Amino acid sequence: MTYRQMKKFLIYSCLAAVSLVFPACEITPGITSVDVSLVLTSGGEVYAVDGVTLTVSTQNNSVSYQADTEAGIAEFSLMPGLYNATVSFKDSDYIYGLNTQFVVSDGGDNRMEMELTRTFASNLVIKELYIGGCQNNDGSGTYNYDKYVILYNNSAEDMDISDVAFAFCTPANSNAGNRWLRDGSLLYDAEGWIPAGWNIWWFNTEVSLPAYSQIVVAINGAINHSETYTNSVDLSDASYYAMYDPEAYGEKYNTTFYPNPSDRIDPSHYLQTYLYGQGNAWPLSNTSPAFYILEYDGIEEYSMDDTNYDRTESTNLPVVKVSREWVLDGIDVFRGGYESSNNKRLTSDIDAGYIYHTADRGYTLYRNVDKNATEALPENEGKLVYDYDGGTDGYDQTYGTTDPSGIDAEASIANGAHIVYMKTNNSSADFHQRRISSLK
Repeated sequence: MTYRQMKKFLIYSCLAAVSLVFPACEITPGITSVDVSLVLTSGGEVYAVDGVTLTVSTQNNSVSYQADTEAGIAEFSLMPGLYNATVSFKDSDYIYGLNTQFVVSDGGDNRMEMELTRTFASNLVIKELYIGGCQNNDGSGTYNYDKYVILYNNSAEDMDISDVAFAFCTPANSNAGNRWLRDGSLLYDAEGWIPAGWNIWWFNTEVSLPAYSQIVVAINGAINHSETYTNSVDLSDASYYAMYDPEAYGEKYNTTFYPNPSDRIDPSHYLQTYLYGQGNAWPLSNTSPAFYILEYDGIEEYSMDDTNYDRTESTNLPVVKVSREWVLDGIDVFRGGYESSNNKRLTSDIDAGYIYHTADRGYTLYRNVDKNATEALPENEGKLVYDYDGGTDGYDQTYGTTDPSGIDAEASIANGAHIVYMKTNNSSADFHQRRISSLK
């Protein structure tokens, strides 16, 4: 078993006892491990539930441990030092999460209470985020102007998504210097909001999403990119939507990012925006964005109001302070090859984990299937397709992942099945890296 395979084995295994992901770690002579009790709390009271898996990792993520709670308490044996603790799970209609730092001391009381965040489990989810681009036809370079996102109604009820909007958290790349971080914590975490960089995009018409259905939004170029770049995708379908608003950018309008949409796409499917940042395009990272969707009636006026801006990062490049109560779903993407410098940007109530991504290969980030919930739907009898092999495990030796459910979601949908996707607000468990876009 390789180094990376051992890491993935722990992440996707539910272990009853504390387990070490990487057996080789540096031990300081004369210092031994100490017993540590991590107590999960909610509303100031112990969340006395058994079987919640808590993950603890060193600051550079080189060593990780897991333990299940008994009556809300997880027991570890750790060397003195600084650690991260993360957990995310669904209980009834709510998702509980935690992502925090703690210090283990050599002696003294190492029993620590950790308050869980609680958010309502939205039925609108990010099914797929394609941001990494692909290889040119001759392999001479990469093409990176074909980004898209797919939203999915993860329920049996139709929904109105007219007030849904799209944003990303700064800094744009996970490995960039992060001015929001202070002593391992994000400044905005305690204040109940999250940054939205450059601009926010919203629908300009009423949009309904039937049960167990999806909507495709072209982030860059609602055209058939595969006509020129065969490894790319066709985003010219008449049912698709497009981030396309030349008036918002004026003379700065970037035709490379935003070519004229296909004639097949009606202008009512063009999203609108307001540019409160600088530049001539929405610079969603092609390596490691912290992407999220929100719902707020009046986001247009809100994003135009200077009193809702924060200039901690830059006086000339403000961010909009988005209330975390408006956020429906998010995915924190980490840049491959930068383990020691990647930092979380989404708070634990939005995404308690992260997913690594390898850019420029046409890989896409795809949500895992909730196996139990999907198999429980009576209408799926005889329609589910198994033995899924569309992940990047075995192809990407460093960051390859797959859907642990084993269900081939796209083949099952084509077979008439309804899919229920994972929704734990932890992208480490909710997503995998898929080899080929689901639109191809």
